[in-house]
Amino acid sequence: MLQKSKRLSTKTFKEVIDKGKSFHDAFFIIRLIKTSKVSQISVSVPKKTEKLATSRNKIRRQIFSILKDIKTGFAPGYAIVIITKPEIKKIKFAELEKEIKNSFVKLNILK
Repeated sequence: MLQKSKRLSTKTFKEVIDKGKSFHDAFFIIRLIKTSKVSQISVSVPKKTEKLATSRNKIRRQIFSILKDIKTGFAPGYAIVIITKPEIKKIKFAELEKEIKNSFVKLNILK
């Protein structure tokens, strides 16, 4: 889990979902907006992706683990929401890590 200061509040989460730019990948959607604060991230794993709460939590923990490893390279000033797709269940952790890093580099979020 990320530090509380690195996670989005409910109010900011809704704002990012409503007004944020969208980037689609085969396994997830990234929505983001530019802010004046330090970069904050949230992960959403809908029931459409996985019905069991334990499985959704596992996916969420895996993504947070990847984000925790790369958090030092984040560009400041972004509010980011990662929304998973059902296809995420089919890939391994190493592939997921590679996909997330590549997506963040494409969006100029990762230095």
